[in-house]
Amino acid sequence: MSSAFDRAVEWVRQQASAGKGLPSIAKEMPEFRDEHFTVNRVVLLEPIMVGYADPKASIQLTDGLFRAVTRVAKMHGFEAVQTSNGIAVRSGDRNVAFVTQEGVFSSDRKLFEDLVEAVRTQPVDAPVKDSWLDSIVQLTSKYGVDLIFMALLFFLLPTTLAAISLAATPSLWFPYPVNVGVAAALLLISVYVFRKYLAENRPKR
Repeated sequence: MSSAFDRAVEWVRQQASAGKGLPSIAKEMPEFRDEHFTVNRVVLLEPIMVGYADPKASIQLTDGLFRAVTRVAKMHGFEAVQTSNGIAVRSGDRNVAFVTQEGVFSSDRKLFEDLVEAVRTQPVDAPVKDSWLDSIVQLTSKYGVDLIFMALLFFLLPTTLAAISLAATPSLWFPYPVNVGVAAALLLISVYVFRKYLAENRPKR
């Protein structure tokens, strides 16, 4: 539960009750923190919509993030709509939350928490370096975790296990070098199919 969100909303409500307008409130707004969340921006007064913004955040507005935001929106009885500035969560014609490149904003605490978690769990862009881990990070960012998981499950995992079994188990009919060659061929074929699958199913941005 985000106490930072509730404290921020209460502070904004007090400032509005004192007759201050949105520009003045936004300029004077302090930062509210709790164990898990930070709230530092107000974007609307009717309804009061607050959230966290950081110009350096550079949230990637990918198809994967849109699907994640859509799931969160439906869970709360709303709908998600892509806009020129990001993703809006709407209740009918009224906006109740936003996800932009700079941050997440909402008029509801639980919705804010769920949207922040959706953003946090999305893969991020990373330069490909000479390591398997960095390559995986780049790959999941480019194609989406769900697509990578399905491809690994159905293409790479079975053939990799079969190749390991062939290479590790002596054969009664074939010499060991033949087993190794067949194992290598299986791996090469599975990698080719894996890449082909990703190329044909890559999400469009």
